[in-house]
Amino acid sequence: MTRRSASRRVAGHVESFAQAVAQRVIDLAVEVLDVNALIARIDLNVVLGRINLNSVLDRVDLNEVIDQVDLNQVLETVDLNEVLDRVDMNKLMAKVDINQLASRIDVEALVKNTDLGAILVGSSGNLATEAIDAGRSHAVSMDEALARWAGRLRRNHAERSGPPELPSTQEKP
Repeated sequence: MTRRSASRRVAGHVESFAQAVAQRVIDLAVEVLDVNALIARIDLNVVLGRINLNSVLDRVDLNEVIDQVDLNQVLETVDLNEVLDRVDMNKLMAKVDINQLASRIDVEALVKNTDLGAILVGSSGNLATEAIDAGRSHAVSMDEALARWAGRLRRNHAERSGPPELPSTQEKP
């Protein structure tokens, strides 16, 4: 048995020595290796074709990735007008619950912050102007009707047999 234990000890030392040599060879190879030149010769499409992205993504903690993202910096690069141009407003508005939106309005605060006096003055001023205009219009209509009626009365009392004379448009030589 001593022979076996001696061979095991020698095998252990040889294996340890072989690993140390292999590590030193790898270190030397990496030192002299031009990594950029090596990467330039690799077809990345072939490499990526061999990778199972789902298994890689399963190992990624997305919350940790998102925690490292500066959203303010990302949003600074976004053109919101361009984003809004892509939005179908009809489709968006179809999803809006108007009743729920209206239920969230604080009517008391809205009335409290509204200058009702100015609104009433403005609307009553418009109402008064419209009433005066309507009154003037009726007065003009009544005046025209009375003028026609008075004209008829005058013609009947003047006892003319024909229509009133038209002014002469002929020039005298």
